[in-house]
Amino acid sequence: MAIQNVGVFGIAKNARQADKAVSRLTSAGFSNSDISLLSLSLDGLLACMGIPDFMVQRYERCVQAGSILILVRCVNCLEIDRANTILSENGAEDIFSSSESLTANPRIGLH
Repeated sequence: MAIQNVGVFGIAKNARQADKAVSRLTSAGFSNSDISLLSLSLDGLLACMGIPDFMVQRYERCVQAGSILILVRCVNCLEIDRANTILSENGAEDIFSSSESLTANPRIGLH
């Protein structure tokens, strides 16, 4: 059974760590359009994507402190597992998945 429009999120501590994760994600078959780096104010964006308040607050604090939030758009369970594994193996923290409303914001963030 296919799952559509799942976002896998993880916090990279710095640009170098984020770049490494993005490189591994693209090597694993994710396209650049499937990956967003969020490093500016999130302005309530995450809350409208179905992410629980406690995670939104955590991500907001991390981004404000200079970390980078990585969003990987996935369409099936295999991609979700692959994104989780790659983010984890590359040092991302606070990895979380959400299936809400990714189609409403198809080009979220900065690439």
